Amino acid sequence: MTDRATTAAYDPVRGDSEPGRYWSTTNTAEATPLILSPLCWSVWGDGLETAWLRSMGQFGVLSRREQIMSDDMNRRSTAAIYGHQAVNVDVLRVVLARLPGVSPDDVERDLLGSVRPDLPREPIARHRLPIIMAKLPVALLRLDSRHAALCADQSQWWKREVFDPTAGGIAPRTDALDRLSSAAARFGSAMQLHATVRFLIPAAEGAVIAAAEKAGVPTLAGAALRGYGSITETRMAEALWKVAHEGGDLSAFLAVYGFHGPNEGNVYTRSWREDPSPVHKLVDSFRARPGLISPRSRESQTMQARVAAERELLSAVPKLNRPTTRFMLRRAAGLTRKLELTKAAYLMALDGCRAAARDLGAQHVSDGRLADVEDVFFLTVAELEAMRDDSSVRVEDRIAYRRAQRAIYEELSLPTTFTGMPSATSEVTAAEYPDRRVLEGKASGGSRREGRARVLTDPDADADLEEGDILVCRFTDPSWTPLMMLASALVIDIGSQSSHGAVVARELGIPYVIGTDIGTRVIRDGDHLVVDGGANTVTIAHRRGQDRPFVRSESV
Repeated sequence: MTDRATTAAYDPVRGDSEPGRYWSTTNTAEATPLILSPLCWSVWGDGLETAWLRSMGQFGVLSRREQIMSDDMNRRSTAAIYGHQAVNVDVLRVVLARLPGVSPDDVERDLLGSVRPDLPREPIARHRLPIIMAKLPVALLRLDSRHAALCADQSQWWKREVFDPTAGGIAPRTDALDRLSSAAARFGSAMQLHATVRFLIPAAEGAVIAAAEKAGVPTLAGAALRGYGSITETRMAEALWKVAHEGGDLSAFLAVYGFHGPNEGNVYTRSWREDPSPVHKLVDSFRARPGLISPRSRESQTMQARVAAERELLSAVPKLNRPTTRFMLRRAAGLTRKLELTKAAYLMALDGCRAAARDLGAQHVSDGRLADVEDVFFLTVAELEAMRDDSSVRVEDRIAYRRAQRAIYEELSLPTTFTGMPSATSEVTAAEYPDRRVLEGKASGGSRREGRARVLTDPDADADLEEGDILVCRFTDPSWTPLMMLASALVIDIGSQSSHGAVVARELGIPYVIGTDIGTRVIRDGDHLVVDGGANTVTIAHRRGQDRPFVRSESV
């Protein structure tokens, strides 16, 4: 695409991997679904890496020297490659091998849905064990208080300085670039806590799965690790349901959840705070389904099923092991709730970055240094600081080049896992899979459903999901949650068992198959599907307009 010298100076999201380095976009594509802009990566790249290093440092896993952020993407936990954010799986395995109770294989399976065969055993840093044993319990004891304080502070900050910064006649006290830097710092703080929680979950869930397998009831583990209740996304869906069916206040809803929006992980998108039209469409869709069960009622049903599974599992576990298993069940529930709350906290920070960046862009359009407000997203924070420090800095050519590169990257499709620099290809279509009728995912759950496929690649599109329809999409983020409420089942290209789509589906009792990779490219809108959450399969029973006329939908 370009030579390396040009790339280094002009394209911060192109990337450059070592030949043997193993990468995955499984979870990061859910976090930042669109092509990264330079400003996106300016916030995410350093913020996420700092969060990762500090979270491992507070566990005692990494020394102070090891917490120094590398300039080499091959030594970092994530990178931008052809505009896509990717996880450095090899780095995660090496570091997490030091953490007691966490298996690198479990982490890889949790991220990717499977583990590469014949991997060498990761070295254990025995010299770090005394430090880990001293620091890890302290970090765990402080987790609840740190989590509560951060989430409360982030919510108050977003309402005060982002949602309505002029409330009470008080204007923002700092300039736009300072607010951008402050919001980026808040993103890093929220992401540090999110990373801490994220890498504790496999240990808790792994302990429950191991206990169930040892007791001879392996299927009970999955049933006991769902239906926790009080997940923030289900509360959001309940609030929107009340707007539609109980006359709730939409303005009040936006004052709490307005930081969400289509493709919200990318900074240059527009949140519901800026453009509430997608929320109005969702309310209309909810109202068109008067018999739609409320999220709270659906959540209650899954909670009852989880309690029954827990009781059965604990009765099968030997008495001496029951206290530990019960503790790990509670631990998994608490960590899952915290995971979704810290995700909301970092999304609030991204919305703060978005608001400050557009204010800054408007200022530079006014002073003649940018042609368009959106040009600001094609510059990094460091470049914006250079513009403030030196009025002679010109950025027109750089912005034009990066816009052209984004157009190239948008036409490419990367595999979900790859070694070295990937072989980027054009998007594939269903025509390239003429006989593909059965798909499998990396994770699944729930019962079996049969119905019409509604293939949606944009959460902002007019959905019009009718009763019994199956939602087929590339990924989900929290803004998709109300739409998921309208589906009888979910088929998602990107994700794993810990992904947003799987978490919400389990809480709402929606059958799902996630991580199909190619579902949206193989399944056509209107195809008749059979989704089997227990068997982890999606079957295209009948193509739209072929085999036989489409039959409305049925649950099996």
